[in-house]
Amino acid sequence: MEDKRYVSVLIPYKVKDKKVFVFLQKRDNKAKVLPDCFSFFGGKIELGEKPEEALVREIKEELNFNLKEYLYLGQYTSDASILIVLYVYFAKVDDDFENNVTILEGEYGKFFSENEMEKELKLINSDKKILKDLFGKLSA
Repeated sequence: MEDKRYVSVLIPYKVKDKKVFVFLQKRDNKAKVLPDCFSFFGGKIELGEKPEEALVREIKEELNFNLKEYLYLGQYTSDASILIVLYVYFAKVDDDFENNVTILEGEYGKFFSENEMEKELKLINSDKKILKDLFGKLSA
């Protein structure tokens, strides 16, 4: 039986000039999962931990950010090298969000428009689908 990894992830977003931009992590080239790719901030749900608890803990660990307000987008599976079940959350952030966080895991963070996201070659298809769902929700 194939092992599953359960993770909670956050998609920070901002709106500028009526366009939505999402903040993604550029993963290190030595990462166990999705090396050298863009992906979401967040991580593994520990034994006995609720997805929301893991989300808040992981965002503090990865961005040194105290996450208080967020919404649930849904549960998805990833087409990464291992089976990952993602609990996906999103949160609207300030225009200068990237200047108010410290990237503690991965190489850096970057904001993407919907068009930039669709063209990004270092973003796996299942993550693009999740982002399309979010862009659709935010544009409705």
